[in-house]
Amino acid sequence: MANKWISHVKKTMKTMKSKGTYKKGDGLKKVIMEAKKSYKKHGGAEVEEEVAPMEEVGGKRHRKTQRRRRHR
Repeated sequence: MANKWISHVKKTMKTMKSKGTYKKGDGLKKVIMEAKKSYKKHGGAEVEEEVAPMEEVGGKRHRKTQRRRRHR
């Protein structure tokens, strides 16, 4: 299944071309800005609210990052 956002952008470009508001070479930014106005986010998988939430165990785990030393 194709990405819904990409499908919407392609559909918007097609309608803009048919209306004459988009010409080749205008750039994708113009199409994306137009598609952004009409796009409705689709929800993912539905979660049942009746099921009791699992207990949270601990907090976030942070990975140690290595810092590079500068050589002089």
